[in-house]
Amino acid sequence: MPGNSSSSTHRLRVIIPELPSEKLIAEWWPATSDVDWIQAPYIENKPDPALLAGADVFVGTDFDTHMGAAAEALKAILVPAAGVDRIDPSAVPPGVVVANAAHHEAPIAEWVMAVAVALDHELFASDRTFRNGDWSQWPGRHGSYRELYGRTFGIIGFGAIGKRVARLAGAYDMKVIAAGRRPLPETKPRPKAGAGAETSGDVGYVNTGDFEYGAGREAMEKVLGGADFVLVSTPLGDATRNLIGEREFDLMRPDAYLINPARGHIVNEEALYNALVSGSIAGAAIDTWYVYPVGPDDAPRPSKYPFWELDNLIMTPHHSGATEGTRTRRAATVAANIDRLANGEPLQNVIDELSTI
Repeated sequence: MPGNSSSSTHRLRVIIPELPSEKLIAEWWPATSDVDWIQAPYIENKPDPALLAGADVFVGTDFDTHMGAAAEALKAILVPAAGVDRIDPSAVPPGVVVANAAHHEAPIAEWVMAVAVALDHELFASDRTFRNGDWSQWPGRHGSYRELYGRTFGIIGFGAIGKRVARLAGAYDMKVIAAGRRPLPETKPRPKAGAGAETSGDVGYVNTGDFEYGAGREAMEKVLGGADFVLVSTPLGDATRNLIGEREFDLMRPDAYLINPARGHIVNEEALYNALVSGSIAGAAIDTWYVYPVGPDDAPRPSKYPFWELDNLIMTPHHSGATEGTRTRRAATVAANIDRLANGEPLQNVIDELSTI
């Protein structure tokens, strides 16, 4: 039987994480095919590997060699998220298709612009001090604040999130410069009114009138050195782990901010802390971290460095994309792929480099 198809008489066995007690599986995962749902407690985002024996589909973000050894009948790994960096490629059994579900670019872009405003206008400092009767943030004592209007927003990683942020930054009348790993073949230069589109000698570099984009290391360094805000929105992989380190922070301007809703380990942990402590950058907003809870009750600090003591940092617990809309859209995509598998149809959003079919 092909890895992405199923016979019409076979009821798919699908492993899913436990739902809140008040939720119904049919409402949470709106598949229309006849499915045997197997709810399981996930520890460190993984179920007991023994539960995968005889399962056709695993729904989750993590997959390791213990799970792969047990999953002798597996046909699909459906990731209800965008990132697939926690799927061990060596663990995926033969004949298995891996597919993801993103749908988080809208809320993450909203979070990005929200923290950009909060950083630039020093909103949290103003709120905290003024509640305590301190007028130090009053312009008469603080001085003027900065504004987003006319500033430069830099984006490293120009996928769905980066492009969405570019649109929102443009609405603030900001200049947008972006860098990715490859040229954008679908991007055709569009001139501004009365002006021709410009290109440079950089590989894949283009000015569309709405944003400037370049591919490769040189383009990334241009973003780092030229932006007031630097957004990290690239996936985590071997090529991007510690992509932003001491050298990259040295390229940034001392009045610039780093914003990371992607993956913590794209930014070197020690280099980030040192840049914030030393003031080599003005500040940061970080949503993704280096240490996470394992179970429902533990509460580890998110880093071995005391970021929580810094007043030039906005910290959030990896919630920028965790909206009800994201969850609903992802569940619909996963459910549609379950139906496709049951009906012998090709799956959508297949990750070719992880699939073994």
